[in-house]
Amino acid sequence: MAIFTTTALVAFEALAVTAAIPELAADLGGVALLPWVVTGYILTSSVSAVVAGPLVDGIGARIVFRWAVGIFVAASVTAALVPTMPLMVAARVVQGAGAGLISAVALAAVGLVYPARLISRAFAANATVWGAMGVAGPGIAAALLTALNWRWIFLVCVPLGLLALAAGWRVLPGPAGERNVKVDSRGVLLLTVFSIAMVVGIDRLDIWSAAAAVVLVTVGYLYWHHARRAKTPVLRLEHLARQPYLGLALGIGLLLAGAIAAETYVPLYVRGARGAGPALTAWSVLFFTVGWTLGANVAGRLVDRRPETSLTLWGFFVTVPALMGIWAAASTEAPLWVIFTLLVVAGSGVGAATNAALTLLRAATPDPQLGRATAAHQFARSQGFAIGPALGGALILLVVARRVGNVEEVQNLLAGAVGATAGQTSGAIGDGFALAALAGAVLAALGIGPIIGLRRSLAKPRAARRAEREKSH
Repeated sequence: MAIFTTTALVAFEALAVTAAIPELAADLGGVALLPWVVTGYILTSSVSAVVAGPLVDGIGARIVFRWAVGIFVAASVTAALVPTMPLMVAARVVQGAGAGLISAVALAAVGLVYPARLISRAFAANATVWGAMGVAGPGIAAALLTALNWRWIFLVCVPLGLLALAAGWRVLPGPAGERNVKVDSRGVLLLTVFSIAMVVGIDRLDIWSAAAAVVLVTVGYLYWHHARRAKTPVLRLEHLARQPYLGLALGIGLLLAGAIAAETYVPLYVRGARGAGPALTAWSVLFFTVGWTLGANVAGRLVDRRPETSLTLWGFFVTVPALMGIWAAASTEAPLWVIFTLLVVAGSGVGAATNAALTLLRAATPDPQLGRATAAHQFARSQGFAIGPALGGALILLVVARRVGNVEEVQNLLAGAVGATAGQTSGAIGDGFALAALAGAVLAALGIGPIIGLRRSLAKPRAARRAEREKSH
């Protein structure tokens, strides 16, 4: 109950805020910072998830959970009160830190609480909660946006957070390994700079991207050197640089980056390019989430009969063509139901791949290392979640800037102003969204290679185990 309640809390906020992006931009302005409402949240989420790993192993999921929910709820109240876009980004950065802790606790707790034979189904149940909020969240968001305003989307987190605290205050597990609360502050700083450089480089798409790439490589090397020498690095190299962790991190990270690059801006496309009202705009986030839930549950049922790597590859081979279809549909202004259907398909592929990846991760990791291994994988996933919105937003705003000359025209369009550039801005948003979907398909396709490499690395050990079983019979 506690695990699923915390999942519901984070899921509602993520889906509802995405649905409210057009309203938020219309009210606060600062459209150039709009991608950071999502990427800033995910950036700190990725770093805090890594910090949560040694904390979960050292002091237990229970204490980390209490702090995480408190931070998340306090930041949500702050976000509801901000008057400007820069302050909104700041509030979302803090909120993301709480969300990363919550997600790491939830994933690690599943592995610690459930027996091995039920792990995959437990992850599928977790995805089902996310899917349930995918149905309820847009409905609540639509009602709030229609009857009140976007600020209430953040205030709703207060009762949800209190419910989560009540459910998990005492029941989550304590430390699984040796009690140790030391946090690798130097490693955390390097990972934070690494994440910021990656997002800035993608978000700017200009000369600063080259500078960010230099910082990215430099900091990556410094962390590699640090992790080799530190006794307890915040993120151990073996949890990212060795199989199966390497293939899972690269493959799933790229898949998520590609899918989220398009999915995040569906509400902006529906409202800005297709002229839909607040209700349909809010509901447009439903379809990808429903697909994710469906795919995760199917994978959870099939994992006993199919290798995890086969299910993961199946997810890629579903998602990439669906993203290509979204690009084609947006480019030709196909009916919205076509795009919504393709979002369900894309989501089902992502759900299947991520569920199978988590199941394999759990099977490969002993209990005392589960918090760190899960947090490392969560860090890789979060990089994908951060790269996607940064890339999608950068491409959309780039097209708008070149076509219209001023990205702030997006605010005027979303606020209902009818000017000489309204039609031009609307068309630019549509073309930018199509370009984001195409770039997302390419990114997701790049993730197939690491999963194939992972599959090959596991082939020999699996063959040896089969031969041993046949010999024993």
